[in-house]
Amino acid sequence: MERVAEWLPAAVPGNVRADLLRANRLPDLFWDKGPESARWVDDHSWWLVHDWPASLSAGQRVRLVLRGVDYLSDVFLNGRHLGSHEGMFSPQVYDVTEHVAAENRLAVRIAGSRWLPRDRSSAGEKLLNILEARLSGLAGRFPHRRDTLKCQMSFGWDFAPPLPTMGIWDAVYAIVSDGAFIRDVSVSQDVHPGEAHLEIDVTFDAAVAGPLVVACRLEGESFQGPGVSASRELEAVPGANRARLRLAVPEPRLWWPWDHGEPNLYRLAVEVQAGGRLLDGIVETVGLRRIEMDGWTLRVNGRPVYARGANWVPVNILPGRAGEDDYRALLTLAREANMNVLRLWGGGLREKRAFYDLCDRLGILIWQEFPFACAFLTRFPRSEGYLHLVRSEARAIVRDLRQHACLALWCGGNEFSPRRNEPLVSALREVVAAEDPARPFLPASPAGGDSHFWGVWHNFLPPSAYREDPARFGSEFGLQAPPDPGVLARFLPEASLWPPAKGWTYHGAGLAKLWRYARPFLGQGEVTLDRFVQASQRAQAHGLQIAIEHHRRARAQGDGGALVWQLNEPWPAISWAIVDFYRNPKPAYEAVRRAFNPVLVSLDYPLRPYRGGDTVEIDAWVLNDTPRALPGTRVEIVLEEPGGRPAEMARLDLEVAANAAAHAGRLAWRLPAGERWRLAARLIHGGEVLSANEYELGIHDGIQPTAWQRLRTRLAELVAPA
Repeated sequence: MERVAEWLPAAVPGNVRADLLRANRLPDLFWDKGPESARWVDDHSWWLVHDWPASLSAGQRVRLVLRGVDYLSDVFLNGRHLGSHEGMFSPQVYDVTEHVAAENRLAVRIAGSRWLPRDRSSAGEKLLNILEARLSGLAGRFPHRRDTLKCQMSFGWDFAPPLPTMGIWDAVYAIVSDGAFIRDVSVSQDVHPGEAHLEIDVTFDAAVAGPLVVACRLEGESFQGPGVSASRELEAVPGANRARLRLAVPEPRLWWPWDHGEPNLYRLAVEVQAGGRLLDGIVETVGLRRIEMDGWTLRVNGRPVYARGANWVPVNILPGRAGEDDYRALLTLAREANMNVLRLWGGGLREKRAFYDLCDRLGILIWQEFPFACAFLTRFPRSEGYLHLVRSEARAIVRDLRQHACLALWCGGNEFSPRRNEPLVSALREVVAAEDPARPFLPASPAGGDSHFWGVWHNFLPPSAYREDPARFGSEFGLQAPPDPGVLARFLPEASLWPPAKGWTYHGAGLAKLWRYARPFLGQGEVTLDRFVQASQRAQAHGLQIAIEHHRRARAQGDGGALVWQLNEPWPAISWAIVDFYRNPKPAYEAVRRAFNPVLVSLDYPLRPYRGGDTVEIDAWVLNDTPRALPGTRVEIVLEEPGGRPAEMARLDLEVAANAAAHAGRLAWRLPAGERWRLAARLIHGGEVLSANEYELGIHDGIQPTAWQRLRTRLAELVAPA
């Protein structure tokens, strides 16, 4: 073993910098420009060592499993080199039976990030990588990020600092089996009303030849009910073996997204036996359902499901720190905001199992992207070595997640051209076709119908431009807003709080855009920190309401969903997140929660300045994303004076079908003298208020971009993925 200067306590799952933080060898990474003082960590290799006892019976075998080591590693057991590995997402599995003693030492050497690969792009690609990094400001310190297949966000993003991570970020454990070892269990489903058929494909290693029995049993996990079982006898050979079993499930309890039914789950137990003796067993949680895409509409068990949700990014810049409690807190907030879909953005991660387990139980669907993001001028490498790594990592991700009921679709990644990156997309498509053929695969996002609409924010357009987005699925749109002043003070020195300057920009703020969108909400008088934060937060809430309701009304023309950018953030930032790093919802969270009500009353009217004597023309809509019709529904609309006194009132009666967008009617009101009029709407069914909504007619943002801003927009369009 190399000479180690000093040993410190470490946690697994974890991260090298997290361990150094606990040992007071690094300052707070979240405070001010903390990551700048942690760059030296990249220049060293790091050892993680663990001593553990073992006691084996005759015939037992031991496999060592490392589910996620970031990124270049060597693994040793009792001084023996087990293997070298590159990759963040593929597990390392070693048969260590011959090397295990009564007392054992596992040692993992992790290379510092300075040794990450830099030689997989061609000379032309490297030049474009450097040019693109300088022009975009993304990953400016690491233009070679595409040579490494790891969490792209860690190289620096517009909401995260450049801090390439290293460490054992997922679980490590040993598996003891008795003569056989189950390597993989794959479940194929054929689900129809009233019946379900499962094919269970079991791959296992046998120590010796001989007769074995592979058996499985399926029974309710989240409910009580009779189980079904099957078994198969076979003559095993030493080494790899495979067995297929079939189960017929009468009257299956189907898994549904939470707004369409119960997310029912089964427990599937698979065993390999010899002479009635258990050799190895594994338990999976399975949800019975069928998922398809009809255009840009998700269908679950044949029923259309309108996607209401957000983009999910890693919960911490040090991914080993993320745990079940973090996932539960954020997923609970997503569920309480009426979200049924989360897009795991391609610059992030394959999250840990606890994340997907919770989504299974909460009934939240997952749009899962592979870890590729943002290639505008340039492209991802095409060398065979790189594509081999792509297939290896992608195969591991698919095998790890395909059993989860929540997983709705696979996507190649974020914001790159499928045409210019055809070798990469083909490799990913082949892996999905081989390992999980029943699920939809999208080559990239956006591509072929969905939109990342950044005319508002990046291109300085007014929020009314959201209504001009013709896409059939809004997979990204958003505006930045700072967290509350007390939260800003948790990560910015007092001198940096106001006026906003470099401390804000280091933590992600787009200051020119923040000022531009806050302006209509600032009013008169001196602008203070409190007023600026409040105005920015109101602008974010206002814009997201407009965008979400536009997409939901467009369901009548085949729109399939709206995903806000973004739900969360990985460190304290001024970002597009509607929940800040410390889990405090911003005002936009409440606006999103209201706009994502599964049954929503929505008013469509021209977004322009209104004065007394003007006529406001209103189209009323009822948006019903539930599987039940709403006959005998009434919409009540009130025009209120600033003090809340009603000036006009209308009632519209209609029948609302299940899973539909219904136009309730049109009306026109002449505004009395005054200003700051307000529209309030309620949807009533069976005496119950199902939805309430409100609109401020006095709020108008009609600021158009300058000539320079329009030129920048045009240049960005020229290099956008195609």
